[in-house]
Amino acid sequence: MEQIRTGQDIDRRDLFENPTTAFRPSAYWFWHSIPTEEVCHAQLADFKQKGIGTILIQARLAMSRDDYLSPGYLVAYRAAAGIAAKLGLKLGIYDDYNWISGHAGGRTVVDRDDLRERHLFWMSSGDPRGEISGIHPPFTRKMGSDIFEWQYEGGRVEWCEWMVASALLHSSGEVGSLDEIVDVTTQTSVVRSDGVSCTYAFDGEIKDGQTITVFISARSTTSRLINYLLPEAAERFIDVGLDPLVEALGDLVPDPVGLVFYDQPAAGFYKWDQISGSLGNSLLFASTLPDAVLQNTGQPFAKTLLALLRNVGPDTLRLRAQFYAAYSALMNDAFSGTLRRWAERKGIALTGHEILPHISSWALNGGFTSIDPRVALAVDFFGIDAYRHETTVDSNNFVAQLAPKLGDSVARSNGRSRCVVETYASAERTPVRAAGQWELTLETMRAQAIRLYCLGTRQFLWHGVYQTDGRDNDPTPFTNPRFDFAPGINFEPWWGYHDLFSQETARISAFIEPATPRTPVAILYPLHTAFAEGPRHGHATHIGAWCEGLLARRCDFMFVSEADLAKARIEDGQMLVSGLVFDALILPSVTVLETKKTVRALETFRAAGGVVWSSGDRLSTVCDATDPMAAVASTHIDRMPGGSDIDALLAGLPPSGPVITGHPADRLWQWAGYEDNGWWRIVLFNDGEAALESEIFFNDGFDCEVWSATTGKIEEAAAFSQLTVTLEAQEARCLRLRQTTHGGAGDGHLSNQPALDPARAVSLVDGWSFAPAANAAFVPISVETGWETQGFADLSGTGIYRLALEIGDEADWFLELPDVATVVAASLDGRQIDRRGWRPYRFALGRLRPGVHSLELRVANTAANRYYANTPYLGDTADKSGLSAVPKLIPLTH
Repeated sequence: MEQIRTGQDIDRRDLFENPTTAFRPSAYWFWHSIPTEEVCHAQLADFKQKGIGTILIQARLAMSRDDYLSPGYLVAYRAAAGIAAKLGLKLGIYDDYNWISGHAGGRTVVDRDDLRERHLFWMSSGDPRGEISGIHPPFTRKMGSDIFEWQYEGGRVEWCEWMVASALLHSSGEVGSLDEIVDVTTQTSVVRSDGVSCTYAFDGEIKDGQTITVFISARSTTSRLINYLLPEAAERFIDVGLDPLVEALGDLVPDPVGLVFYDQPAAGFYKWDQISGSLGNSLLFASTLPDAVLQNTGQPFAKTLLALLRNVGPDTLRLRAQFYAAYSALMNDAFSGTLRRWAERKGIALTGHEILPHISSWALNGGFTSIDPRVALAVDFFGIDAYRHETTVDSNNFVAQLAPKLGDSVARSNGRSRCVVETYASAERTPVRAAGQWELTLETMRAQAIRLYCLGTRQFLWHGVYQTDGRDNDPTPFTNPRFDFAPGINFEPWWGYHDLFSQETARISAFIEPATPRTPVAILYPLHTAFAEGPRHGHATHIGAWCEGLLARRCDFMFVSEADLAKARIEDGQMLVSGLVFDALILPSVTVLETKKTVRALETFRAAGGVVWSSGDRLSTVCDATDPMAAVASTHIDRMPGGSDIDALLAGLPPSGPVITGHPADRLWQWAGYEDNGWWRIVLFNDGEAALESEIFFNDGFDCEVWSATTGKIEEAAAFSQLTVTLEAQEARCLRLRQTTHGGAGDGHLSNQPALDPARAVSLVDGWSFAPAANAAFVPISVETGWETQGFADLSGTGIYRLALEIGDEADWFLELPDVATVVAASLDGRQIDRRGWRPYRFALGRLRPGVHSLELRVANTAANRYYANTPYLGDTADKSGLSAVPKLIPLTH
């Protein structure tokens, strides 16, 4: 599987200088129509030149579904793969149309209505007659009519085969046990139904103080989504959706086409007029589900269903946890397992990602807050990952978030490490999320990529590069490709600088690869608590608080599963599992555990000197325990953990490896890990607006190598007793160090800042001219405000600034540009000096003699002012463009 090799068989210095595909950025390539071979060659060559290593072709909603997987589509796909091979690009199979794996653009259910999604709905009432009506998928509907019509034939949500799955008579008040519930399924029947509703009737007496809860199964007649509980649905998806691609690719599988990628396999998240209880959406249903639930819970399926909605006595949490465990496992094997077995037969890797309710958040359910993730493959992340060959997660927008950290955790639990992180942008300037962020800068994207690497990412996957840039004067999301979670970065004016991003970030990722992260703290992933308590329980927000608090103190951590704890080794007060070493373990509002083995593992760890902390609700249920178990001994916080709590936890942990200090308020990112030969690797990144300093100590002294991710060069080791590192705004550093073997080392200082003489600085205020394009006339312009305020509000592209630069004194001069939106190339006397894609925008002009020199700055902004023009997405003011602060000319200090 060449495309996922990490280069462990390559010399580590060579790998850093020339990172392999596994570390280079990858991207979805959005197809909006069937491209010609000429278009494929031009775009793929462009992607290669800009440093992208892997492309995944993705047919988007702008493409007709009739074209998807048509003979012409398959010919173009094969041609694109062949071109990619010649260019040295890798290709992955994105497995479906638009997204939501399994439907094959609707082909899976053609002539196979039995494979369409089937759900359980319910109603609780004191009346013998009731109905299910008003079924709707709000999660889908809010994305607009085009998305709705893609998922539902004719844009209608209709149903058939209404059947009573369970009918239960029980107290309207407290239910003490399952024995108090009467199964009246045989006395309940559907008496009327149509495409949108059904009426049921109970042929019996409902006494005062009693309620009947009826669960109705129905199959959709219009949904193109499949029933993920059925392995035959996955098999049909492979037959009509994947095999045609593999057959067309022929000998291009497995190289360059070496992986298949799935995306958010999930049925509709339905609500209806009568929904009630603790479960927030309908459940998928298949004939195999009752036996799976009975086997896992030991209780009848019909009665266990009631526990999902309300309290049914002391066994409620256990029944819920075991029900969802059975449900999730059945779905996981039916879909993910079927895909994995197929991928292995084809000799390619299975990867992709499920729905992540925590996307763009640290709280476990802080992203997709409107759904109940328990009804989909969206809770058991460790179990889902076990079916993949490589781990991929999803991330949204440009903030640190849980996804990469949890992705790295599940990968290590399953014998791998690190993950691919898909990143997509959703709008923050308008409620129409698909409008995206054409205002994205290369600096913003780079900063996010570095954050992701520090959190466990190996490869940055961008969503996406576009075949076309869509239509003017049409704000329609999705069908106008321009507003399909923009930007298509190859249509950004700064795209020509993407190679700078690709090279540096790939080297940072490759630098991290040989080392094991220093993770003193483990957080138990509370799977069975999540199953039993649901997404609104405190475990979700407690996870977020612990993660953010630890990161604010620059303490790395990893998640572990109950299965990890069961196989962990305890040595010298530390827990060794998944190749990591932990000094402490956190229980984030854990109320339910799967097994008493976990309790024993925690007791053993604590007895050996390990640190166990807990917060929020205490443990109340261990699913396989026949008798109540004592609470886990821990340092307990009965509220949300705060800064002082985390400080106290960390104060009790033993030191390990280099000490990295800095001001708490600084936006300093760091990653530290150790090799197996005594060397440590450290990544430092200044995510702030101003320069900062960080100090490094390592016992009595250390040797330090400086690895430049910008150039690929490595400075050989020098010895220090301590090292001060100055980082300019947005600067990243890669350092490799080990305890010194000789004495006499002194203090050191690393800085890329040249020794400039600010007293002799010259402000370049006047005399600038500007052209909005290479062939346009030049006009006077101010450099104190952007071009968008000076008559060029709609200009998205490269503007050219020129200045006749008069030098009075011969010196080594530097040009500093305090504020650039967003990238710039500087030329002097017709010779290009350099390019900058992010801060600091400083150029070494060299030694200049007195006289007049010609200075030219080519500045590219974002596409926002062009593509949001004449749409509701533009906003009140145009986005900043060009130079908006006075450039300075500063000489080196004599």
